[in-house]
Amino acid sequence: MTSPVGLLLALVAAGGLAVAQQSPDSAQRRQAADQKADAETSEKAAATDKDKTDKKSAKSEVSDEDRASAMKFAADNHPELARLLEQLQKSRPGEFSRAVRDLTTQIQTLERTREKSPVKYPGQLETWKRDSQVRVLMARWSRNKDPELEKQVRELLRQRHESRIVQLMAEQERMAEHLRKIQEQLAANSQPVESQIDKEWDQLSRKATVRKSGEKKSSELPASAAEPGPKK
Repeated sequence: MTSPVGLLLALVAAGGLAVAQQSPDSAQRRQAADQKADAETSEKAAATDKDKTDKKSAKSEVSDEDRASAMKFAADNHPELARLLEQLQKSRPGEFSRAVRDLTTQIQTLERTREKSPVKYPGQLETWKRDSQVRVLMARWSRNKDPELEKQVRELLRQRHESRIVQLMAEQERMAEHLRKIQEQLAANSQPVESQIDKEWDQLSRKATVRKSGEKKSSELPASAAEPGPKK
C-alpha cells in the first residue's frame, strides 16, 4: 500500500510530467491555476490555525470571578504568592491563567472541607499556607541554593509534621467519642429482643389509645358546641 507521503510525491511527479507535455499557453494556465489553488490552501490553513489558537486561548482564560477570588485568597493567606501572581499576570498571561485555575481548585477543596467538617478547616488552611510557602521558597532556592532558604523550608516541614500529628490526635479523639456512642447504643440494645418489643409496643399502644380517645370525645360534642352559632 502506498503511504500518504509517497502518494503525494507521485501526484506531484505526474503533474509535472503533464505540464511538460502541454503547450506553453496551457502550461502557463496550469501554473496560474496551481498558484491560485496554493493560495486558497494557504488561506484555509491559516484560518484553521487561527481557529485552533482562538480555542486554545479561550480554554486558557479564566473568569473574572475566579481571578478575583484567587487573588484575594492569596493576598489574605500568602501575600508573597499574591505578588508573584501579579507579576505573572503581566509577563506570562498563559501561565497566570493556569496558576489561577490550580489555585481555584485548591480553594474549592478547602471550601468543601469547611462545609462538611468546619472543625477541620483551620488545620487544612494552615497546611495549605505552609505547602504554598514551601513551593515558593523552593522555587527561589533552585536559583541560588541559598542555605538560609533551605533553613526556612526545613522549619516549615517541621511545623507541617507537628501539625499533622496534632490533627491525627484530634481525629483519634473524635473517632473514640464516636465509638463510645456506638458502644452505648449496643449496650442499650443488648436486652432480650422480646422485652424490647414489649416495651415499644406499650409505647405505641398508649399513643394510639390517647389519640383514639381524643377523636371520640370530639365526635360526642353537642351540635351547638361543635358548630359556631349564627353571627349577630
